[in-house]
Amino acid sequence: MLVPFKLRTPVTMALTLWLSTSALAATPPLPGKELWLFGGGERICSSVEPEYCEASQQQAAQAYFAAQQAQTGKSYRCDKTSLQLLQQLPHWPVAGDSETRRVSILRALRSQQDQIISKAELDTFSTQHRLSDDEYSVIEDSCEVRPQRPDGSTARMAVYWPGTYAVTQQLFQSFVTSAQQRRQLRNPQTPATQKPRLLLITASSYNPYEWVDYYQQLFQAAGAEVDWLPLEPALSQQPQPWNCNKIEAGRLKHSGQLRRAERYPELAAQQQKLCADPNAMAELIERADAVFINGGDQSLTLRALTGPDGKWLALTERLLQRVRFDAVPLGGSSAGNAVQSGRPLGDIAMISGGRSAHALQFGALAHDIDAPLCRLNQSCGKLLADEQLTYRPQGGLQLFSLGVADTHFRERNREGRLLTLVQEAKAPAGFGVDEATVLRASFAPDKDGNGQDAALEVLGSGAVWVVDRTSAQGSFNAPDANLTQLKVSRLLPGDRVHWQQSAGTAVKYQGQLSCGVPAATDAAKVDSEAYAPLTQPGLKVRWLFGQDGKVAACQRSDGRWHYLAQPLSLQLNRTQG
Repeated sequence: MLVPFKLRTPVTMALTLWLSTSALAATPPLPGKELWLFGGGERICSSVEPEYCEASQQQAAQAYFAAQQAQTGKSYRCDKTSLQLLQQLPHWPVAGDSETRRVSILRALRSQQDQIISKAELDTFSTQHRLSDDEYSVIEDSCEVRPQRPDGSTARMAVYWPGTYAVTQQLFQSFVTSAQQRRQLRNPQTPATQKPRLLLITASSYNPYEWVDYYQQLFQAAGAEVDWLPLEPALSQQPQPWNCNKIEAGRLKHSGQLRRAERYPELAAQQQKLCADPNAMAELIERADAVFINGGDQSLTLRALTGPDGKWLALTERLLQRVRFDAVPLGGSSAGNAVQSGRPLGDIAMISGGRSAHALQFGALAHDIDAPLCRLNQSCGKLLADEQLTYRPQGGLQLFSLGVADTHFRERNREGRLLTLVQEAKAPAGFGVDEATVLRASFAPDKDGNGQDAALEVLGSGAVWVVDRTSAQGSFNAPDANLTQLKVSRLLPGDRVHWQQSAGTAVKYQGQLSCGVPAATDAAKVDSEAYAPLTQPGLKVRWLFGQDGKVAACQRSDGRWHYLAQPLSLQLNRTQG
């Protein structure tokens, strides 16, 4: 039916303008960015890690995996094609007399040609022939068998949600719930019962296909619809427009991977489809209510999100805008946590590797990590010790603007490496997250993404260690170093802190520990393992925790301590011995 056109008078136009302006004025401003820093090691019940299933659910989990015809492990068969591929590699991935090693290893593999080999048997072969990690990797890729269901489809990893511990379920459910709540603020007209859409990025893995099914099922069980953004270095490091047919060949150079499209044909086809339609990839970002980045190697994550010139892809720029200004929460585990470090000012670093004892003795090195299996293409840079502390000075995604983020923290004794990096890279603070733990950082709105005002909350089962160097005094680089006036916190689930800091000023702490007001405690009793003296050839380390031998701390029933903004000093003696 046609509706007669009516002339709009100035009065009606003004009324319409007033109504629309009033509606805009009534819309509350969006909250600032929200980041979820998962420490890694989340215990999720799955067909590939059944040991993480709750004991009472083991039998039900096995029945579920069988019904799903799930992948339970890896098997290998080195056929003629596999052996030819290994023979034709441009270089063998070890230094020294590499061609002699190649011949010797291929001869041993040919003796088992076309035989099915289990993971345990491949491990035994590796031990017998003293394979390097790189040699093991190329053999594993070349010979891995695609697990198939009776209908010919690829068998997938399966996640059994009822068998996953409640504390782990709550971490992922809370993240999804926050995404849903923030979507309602952004789009109040959306039905509240509609599931939020989560954008999954698996680019931290050497093999970006391997964990897609796993995370899709995990987040679906937690209450989200899941889209996969199939970026990886073999795609993003090409000049644009991308040549989708070169992805598989590019994996050898950028990720050290072989024959992945053969192993994961369905996911490879999905990636090809999206590669051919960049607008479809852009739409995935536009409709995302949350973003999650998996664990692996944060340097790979960055290469997947930048072009060959080192600048952000247009897709990445839009994703970062949505996180900073559209109230889209971003979470990441392990490498997906560490890669969040930094701010647009470019003065907060991203950690990329290293161990505490080596870091305290030899310091940190700004260094771009080599691509995996770089010896295959003779593209390795400076040879570094495996323990060397390395970092990217300008940070990672430049989202976590309070300081440097670190992971697997207490489990891997990382206090020393984080403190070293924070001090040498002149970051205001460092935040180390334990496994099975999340640091939720809810920022106040800001105009440029450099905000230093955030509400911090700890979830899960572990702790978050925070070192604040905004008032630190002393030298760190001298052979006899003495660093004073640091402040450290160990926060446990239920602890909430409001963190505020302006340029050149000390951090303001508001909030309290879940235990109430902590009592003055003998410092020697608190976190004694973390602050134990260290003596090794060439290095002596002494931590001085508290003031006058006391700290304000309280202890959880399992023995874990928590405390807020307590004094810490560090004495180092480095020698050539």
